[in-house]
Amino acid sequence: MNIFTDNSGRLQPVWAFVLSAMLSAVVFQLCAWLAEAVSGDHVLISELLFRSSLVLVLLGLYSWLLATADHVGEHRLAAMGLPRRAGAFRQWATGCVLGFALVLFAIVPILVVARNIHADIHLSSHALLRLVIVLIVLGAGSLAEELMFRGYPFQRLEQGIGAVGAILVFSLLFSGLHLLNPGATPWSWVNTTLIGIVLAIAYLRTRALWLPWGIHYAWNTTLGVLFGLPVSGMRIFNVVIRTTIQGPKWLTGGSYGIEAGATGAAAVMIGLAVVAKWPFRPLREPQFSLPAETIRPQHSPGIQS
Repeated sequence: MNIFTDNSGRLQPVWAFVLSAMLSAVVFQLCAWLAEAVSGDHVLISELLFRSSLVLVLLGLYSWLLATADHVGEHRLAAMGLPRRAGAFRQWATGCVLGFALVLFAIVPILVVARNIHADIHLSSHALLRLVIVLIVLGAGSLAEELMFRGYPFQRLEQGIGAVGAILVFSLLFSGLHLLNPGATPWSWVNTTLIGIVLAIAYLRTRALWLPWGIHYAWNTTLGVLFGLPVSGMRIFNVVIRTTIQGPKWLTGGSYGIEAGATGAAAVMIGLAVVAKWPFRPLREPQFSLPAETIRPQHSPGIQS
Protein backbone atom coordinates (compact mmCIF):
# COMPACT_ATOMS: atom_id res chain seq x y z
CA MET A 1 0.00 0.00 0.00
CA ASN A 2 1.23 3.53 -0.75
CA ILE A 3 -0.09 7.03 -0.35
CA PHE A 4 -2.21 6.78 -3.52
CA THR A 5 -3.42 3.16 -3.63
CA ASP A 6 -4.19 0.34 -1.24
CA ASN A 7 -2.92 -3.26 -1.37
CA SER A 8 -5.46 -4.19 -4.04
CA GLY A 9 -4.46 -1.32 -6.30
CA ARG A 10 -7.55 0.75 -5.63
CA LEU A 11 -7.19 4.49 -5.32
CA GLN A 12 -7.26 5.70 -1.72
CA PRO A 13 -10.65 7.28 -0.82
CA VAL A 14 -9.38 10.83 -0.26
CA TRP A 15 -7.46 10.83 -3.55
CA ALA A 16 -10.49 9.40 -5.32
CA PHE A 17 -12.48 12.32 -3.89
CA VAL A 18 -9.90 14.87 -5.02
CA LEU A 19 -9.74 13.42 -8.52
CA SER A 20 -13.51 13.10 -8.93
CA ALA A 21 -14.15 16.61 -7.54
CA MET A 22 -11.62 18.17 -9.91
CA LEU A 23 -13.00 16.30 -12.91
CA SER A 24 -16.57 17.18 -11.90
CA ALA A 25 -15.69 20.88 -11.85
CA VAL A 26 -14.11 20.62 -15.30
CA VAL A 27 -17.13 18.73 -16.66
CA PHE A 28 -19.49 21.31 -15.14
CA GLN A 29 -17.70 24.20 -16.82
CA LEU A 30 -17.33 22.45 -20.19
CA CYS A 31 -21.02 21.51 -20.33
CA ALA A 32 -21.97 25.10 -19.44
CA TRP A 33 -19.74 26.56 -22.16
CA LEU A 34 -20.94 24.14 -24.83
CA ALA A 35 -24.61 24.66 -23.98
CA GLU A 36 -24.22 28.42 -24.12
CA ALA A 37 -22.31 28.25 -27.41
CA VAL A 38 -24.99 26.08 -29.05
CA SER A 39 -28.09 27.84 -27.71
CA GLY A 40 -26.99 31.48 -27.86
CA ASP A 41 -29.53 33.76 -26.17
CA HIS A 42 -32.16 31.03 -25.65
CA VAL A 43 -31.83 30.65 -21.89
CA LEU A 44 -34.20 27.71 -21.41
CA ILE A 45 -32.65 25.77 -24.29
CA SER A 46 -29.23 26.49 -22.81
CA GLU A 47 -30.36 25.17 -19.43
CA LEU A 48 -31.87 22.08 -21.07
CA LEU A 49 -28.67 21.28 -22.95
CA PHE A 50 -26.44 22.10 -20.00
CA ARG A 51 -28.23 20.11 -17.31
CA SER A 52 -29.08 17.13 -19.49
CA SER A 53 -25.56 16.82 -20.86
CA LEU A 54 -24.14 17.28 -17.36
CA VAL A 55 -26.12 14.29 -16.06
CA LEU A 56 -24.96 12.07 -18.92
CA VAL A 57 -21.30 13.11 -18.67
CA LEU A 58 -21.26 12.76 -14.86
CA LEU A 59 -22.75 9.26 -15.09
CA GLY A 60 -20.06 8.33 -17.60
CA LEU A 61 -17.30 9.95 -15.55
CA TYR A 62 -18.24 8.27 -12.28
CA SER A 63 -18.77 4.94 -14.03
CA TRP A 64 -15.24 5.21 -15.41
CA LEU A 65 -13.84 6.12 -11.99
CA LEU A 66 -15.61 3.18 -10.37
CA ALA A 67 -14.03 0.86 -12.93
CA THR A 68 -10.52 2.31 -12.81
CA ALA A 69 -10.16 3.61 -9.24
CA ASP A 70 -12.37 1.12 -7.38
CA HIS A 71 -12.31 -1.93 -9.68
CA VAL A 72 -16.10 -2.19 -9.71
CA GLY A 73 -16.90 -4.13 -12.84
CA GLU A 74 -20.64 -4.51 -12.58
CA HIS A 75 -23.62 -2.51 -11.39
CA ARG A 76 -21.83 0.81 -11.37
CA LEU A 77 -25.09 2.77 -11.24
CA ALA A 78 -25.87 1.01 -7.96
CA ALA A 79 -22.36 1.72 -6.68
CA MET A 80 -22.70 5.45 -7.36
CA GLY A 81 -26.04 5.61 -5.55
CA LEU A 82 -28.67 4.68 -8.14
CA PRO A 83 -29.52 1.02 -7.41
CA ARG A 84 -32.44 -0.28 -9.47
CA ARG A 85 -34.05 -2.22 -6.67
CA ALA A 86 -37.61 -2.68 -5.52
CA GLY A 87 -38.32 0.36 -3.39
CA ALA A 88 -36.26 2.82 -5.43
CA PHE A 89 -39.27 4.52 -7.01
CA ARG A 90 -41.06 4.53 -3.66
CA GLN A 91 -38.15 6.39 -2.09
CA TRP A 92 -38.06 8.90 -4.95
CA ALA A 93 -41.83 9.45 -4.65
CA THR A 94 -41.51 9.80 -0.87
CA GLY A 95 -38.86 12.45 -1.43
CA CYS A 96 -41.19 14.27 -3.82
CA VAL A 97 -43.99 14.28 -1.25
CA LEU A 98 -41.61 15.53 1.44
CA GLY A 99 -40.17 18.26 -0.77
CA PHE A 100 -43.67 19.46 -1.70
CA ALA A 101 -44.83 19.43 1.94
CA LEU A 102 -41.80 21.40 3.16
CA VAL A 103 -42.28 24.12 0.55
CA LEU A 104 -45.99 24.30 1.40
CA PHE A 105 -45.11 24.66 5.09
CA ALA A 106 -42.74 27.53 4.26
CA ILE A 107 -45.11 29.37 1.93
CA VAL A 108 -48.40 29.29 3.86
CA PRO A 109 -47.28 31.69 6.65
CA ILE A 110 -45.97 34.10 4.01
CA LEU A 111 -49.28 34.05 2.16
CA VAL A 112 -51.10 34.80 5.42
CA VAL A 113 -49.06 37.84 6.49
CA ALA A 114 -47.79 39.24 3.17
CA ARG A 115 -48.96 42.77 2.35
CA ASN A 116 -49.43 42.23 -1.36
CA ILE A 117 -49.46 39.12 -3.56
CA HIS A 118 -49.71 39.27 -7.33
CA ALA A 119 -49.68 36.30 -9.72
CA ASP A 120 -49.41 36.50 -13.51
CA ILE A 121 -50.71 33.38 -15.26
CA HIS A 122 -49.72 32.55 -18.84
CA LEU A 123 -51.66 29.75 -20.54
CA SER A 124 -50.78 29.14 -24.18
CA SER A 125 -49.30 26.41 -26.31
CA HIS A 126 -45.95 28.19 -26.12
CA ALA A 127 -46.15 28.38 -22.32
CA LEU A 128 -47.03 24.68 -22.08
CA LEU A 129 -44.05 23.77 -24.28
CA ARG A 130 -41.82 25.85 -22.03
CA LEU A 131 -43.36 24.09 -19.04
CA VAL A 132 -42.34 20.68 -20.40
CA ILE A 133 -38.80 21.97 -20.96
CA VAL A 134 -38.68 23.41 -17.43
CA LEU A 135 -39.80 20.12 -15.87
CA ILE A 136 -37.03 18.29 -17.73
CA VAL A 137 -34.51 20.96 -16.76
CA LEU A 138 -35.49 20.73 -13.08
CA GLY A 139 -35.36 16.94 -13.12
CA ALA A 140 -31.97 16.80 -14.82
CA GLY A 141 -30.60 19.71 -12.79
CA SER A 142 -31.56 18.21 -9.44
CA LEU A 143 -30.13 14.82 -10.44
CA ALA A 144 -26.89 16.43 -11.63
CA GLU A 145 -26.47 18.25 -8.32
CA GLU A 146 -27.17 15.06 -6.37
CA LEU A 147 -24.58 13.18 -8.43
CA MET A 148 -22.01 15.92 -7.80
CA PHE A 149 -22.71 16.64 -4.14
CA ARG A 150 -24.10 13.36 -2.76
CA GLY A 151 -22.84 10.93 -5.40
CA TYR A 152 -19.44 9.38 -6.05
CA PRO A 153 -17.22 12.24 -4.74
CA PHE A 154 -19.23 12.47 -1.50
CA GLN A 155 -19.23 8.73 -1.03
CA ARG A 156 -15.48 8.43 -1.46
CA LEU A 157 -14.78 11.33 0.91
CA GLU A 158 -17.11 9.75 3.46
CA GLN A 159 -15.10 6.55 3.21
CA GLY A 160 -11.90 8.55 3.76
CA ILE A 161 -12.81 10.96 6.58
CA GLY A 162 -16.20 9.80 7.87
CA ALA A 163 -19.79 10.89 7.40
CA VAL A 164 -19.64 14.07 9.52
CA GLY A 165 -16.64 15.46 7.68
CA ALA A 166 -18.07 14.59 4.26
CA ILE A 167 -21.41 16.21 5.12
CA LEU A 168 -19.67 19.38 6.26
CA VAL A 169 -17.40 19.64 3.21
CA PHE A 170 -20.09 19.00 0.63
CA SER A 171 -22.78 21.08 2.31
CA LEU A 172 -20.41 24.04 2.29
CA LEU A 173 -19.49 23.39 -1.34
CA PHE A 174 -23.19 23.13 -2.19
CA SER A 175 -24.07 26.42 -0.50
CA GLY A 176 -20.93 28.10 -1.81
CA LEU A 177 -21.92 27.36 -5.40
CA HIS A 178 -25.36 28.88 -4.74
CA LEU A 179 -23.73 32.13 -3.60
CA LEU A 180 -23.23 32.80 -7.31
CA ASN A 181 -27.01 32.94 -7.83
CA PRO A 182 -28.85 36.29 -8.13
CA GLY A 183 -29.92 37.83 -4.82
CA ALA A 184 -27.85 35.50 -2.63
CA THR A 185 -27.41 36.64 0.98
CA PRO A 186 -25.69 35.35 4.12
CA TRP A 187 -29.05 33.89 5.20
CA SER A 188 -29.48 32.11 1.88
CA TRP A 189 -26.00 30.64 2.38
CA VAL A 190 -26.94 29.36 5.86
CA ASN A 191 -30.24 27.88 4.68
CA THR A 192 -28.65 26.27 1.62
CA THR A 193 -25.97 24.74 3.83
CA LEU A 194 -28.75 23.25 5.97
CA ILE A 195 -30.50 21.97 2.84
CA GLY A 196 -27.26 20.29 1.82
CA ILE A 197 -27.12 18.59 5.22
CA VAL A 198 -30.72 17.36 4.82
CA LEU A 199 -29.98 15.90 1.39
CA ALA A 200 -26.74 14.29 2.59
CA ILE A 201 -28.49 12.62 5.52
CA ALA A 202 -31.24 11.47 3.16
CA TYR A 203 -28.54 9.75 1.11
CA LEU A 204 -26.82 8.23 4.15
CA ARG A 205 -30.10 6.88 5.57
CA THR A 206 -30.96 5.08 2.32
CA ARG A 207 -27.53 4.65 0.73
CA ALA A 208 -29.12 5.79 -2.52
CA LEU A 209 -29.79 9.06 -4.32
CA TRP A 210 -33.47 8.39 -4.99
CA LEU A 211 -34.75 10.02 -1.79
CA PRO A 212 -32.58 13.18 -1.93
CA TRP A 213 -33.24 13.50 -5.67
CA GLY A 214 -37.00 13.38 -5.01
CA ILE A 215 -36.77 16.00 -2.25
CA HIS A 216 -34.59 18.26 -4.39
CA TYR A 217 -36.74 17.94 -7.51
CA ALA A 218 -40.06 18.49 -5.74
CA TRP A 219 -38.71 21.45 -3.74
CA ASN A 220 -37.59 23.26 -6.89
CA THR A 221 -40.63 22.29 -8.95
CA THR A 222 -43.13 23.29 -6.26
CA LEU A 223 -41.41 26.65 -5.78
CA GLY A 224 -40.74 27.54 -9.39
CA VAL A 225 -43.57 25.91 -11.33
CA LEU A 226 -46.51 25.43 -8.98
CA PHE A 227 -46.20 28.67 -6.98
CA GLY A 228 -44.24 30.74 -9.51
CA LEU A 229 -41.67 31.90 -6.95
CA PRO A 230 -37.88 32.28 -7.24
CA VAL A 231 -35.82 29.11 -7.01
CA SER A 232 -32.52 30.08 -5.38
CA GLY A 233 -32.86 33.53 -6.90
CA MET A 234 -33.73 32.25 -10.39
CA ARG A 235 -36.96 33.18 -12.19
CA ILE A 236 -36.54 31.22 -15.42
CA PHE A 237 -38.77 28.42 -14.14
CA ASN A 238 -41.84 30.67 -13.74
CA VAL A 239 -43.16 29.91 -17.22
CA VAL A 240 -46.86 29.44 -16.38
CA ILE A 241 -47.22 31.30 -13.06
CA ARG A 242 -45.06 34.20 -11.91
CA THR A 243 -45.81 35.38 -8.39
CA THR A 244 -44.51 38.44 -6.60
CA ILE A 245 -44.90 38.85 -2.85
CA GLN A 246 -44.30 42.04 -0.92
CA GLY A 247 -43.38 41.58 2.71
CA PRO A 248 -40.50 41.75 5.16
CA LYS A 249 -37.34 40.36 3.63
CA TRP A 250 -36.55 38.26 6.70
CA LEU A 251 -39.81 36.41 6.02
CA THR A 252 -40.03 36.25 2.22
CA GLY A 253 -36.31 36.01 1.47
CA GLY A 254 -36.51 38.92 -0.97
CA SER A 255 -35.50 38.29 -4.58
CA TYR A 256 -33.74 35.04 -3.64
CA GLY A 257 -36.98 33.47 -2.39
CA ILE A 258 -37.95 31.44 0.64
CA GLU A 259 -34.54 29.77 0.81
CA ALA A 260 -33.28 33.06 2.25
CA GLY A 261 -36.18 33.56 4.66
CA ALA A 262 -37.19 32.49 8.15
CA THR A 263 -40.00 30.15 7.08
CA GLY A 264 -37.64 28.47 4.65
CA ALA A 265 -35.22 27.82 7.50
CA ALA A 266 -38.05 26.38 9.63
CA ALA A 267 -39.10 24.09 6.78
CA VAL A 268 -35.53 22.85 6.34
CA MET A 269 -35.24 22.06 10.05
CA ILE A 270 -38.45 20.02 9.85
CA GLY A 271 -36.99 18.23 6.84
CA LEU A 272 -33.84 17.51 8.82
CA ALA A 273 -35.88 15.92 11.62
CA VAL A 274 -37.86 13.81 9.16
CA VAL A 275 -34.88 12.40 7.24
CA ALA A 276 -33.03 11.75 10.50
CA LYS A 277 -35.87 9.94 12.30
CA TRP A 278 -38.06 8.35 9.63
CA PRO A 279 -37.46 4.56 9.34
CA PHE A 280 -36.03 4.58 5.82
CA ARG A 281 -34.69 1.30 4.46
CA PRO A 282 -31.21 1.29 2.90
CA LEU A 283 -31.15 0.14 -0.72
CA ARG A 284 -27.41 -0.51 -0.87
CA GLU A 285 -24.46 -1.51 1.26
CA PRO A 286 -22.24 1.48 2.13
CA GLN A 287 -18.79 0.02 1.49
CA PHE A 288 -17.00 0.48 -1.82
CA SER A 289 -14.59 -2.28 -0.91
CA LEU A 290 -17.19 -5.05 -1.11
CA PRO A 291 -17.15 -7.33 -4.14
CA ALA A 292 -19.49 -6.43 -7.00
CA GLU A 293 -21.83 -9.28 -6.02
CA THR A 294 -22.81 -7.46 -2.83
CA ILE A 295 -24.32 -4.57 -4.75
CA ARG A 296 -26.05 -6.71 -7.37
CA PRO A 297 -29.81 -6.03 -7.33
CA GLN A 298 -31.56 -8.80 -5.42
CA HIS A 299 -34.72 -10.23 -6.98
CA SER A 300 -37.77 -11.07 -4.92
CA PRO A 301 -40.41 -13.51 -6.19
CA GLY A 302 -42.83 -11.71 -8.47
CA ILE A 303 -40.92 -8.39 -8.38
CA GLN A 304 -39.00 -7.01 -11.35
CA SER A 305 -36.18 -4.88 -9.91
